[in-house]
Amino acid sequence: MQSQEGLAKVDQITPCRYGSTTVLAVAFDSKNVFTYPGGKLDSGVEDAAIVATHLMLAAKDVGVDSCWINFFDPEAAAGELELPENEKILMLLDLGYAAEGGGPLPNHCSVRNCQRLFGICNLGGILP
Repeated sequence: MQSQEGLAKVDQITPCRYGSTTVLAVAFDSKNVFTYPGGKLDSGVEDAAIVATHLMLAAKDVGVDSCWINFFDPEAAAGELELPENEKILMLLDLGYAAEGGGPLPNHCSVRNCQRLFGICNLGGILP
């Protein structure tokens, strides 16, 4: 979305546009996904996440910053963006250039104890 109308829709969906003039919506067709054996799970979210990751990496490769936005109600967003019922929105992606001095919050790069993060496990002797 780049038009004033499209960006206004984004602003109705989330407060996290951060002034970006380009926002991508990443969605998947829930009728066109791989269903795992057992029939309870499908690949829609993970496939869309892979695409989103590649979009972010491609943007960075050409010097464009991005921000993965998931602070919104997916059903309300699909309605606001007038997506067909079978299209499920995973995320919005702001594209642009970060403000001078802008960047992730300090805790984004903090290192966490692996045992706290993954629980207490040995993983074949990898963790102490």
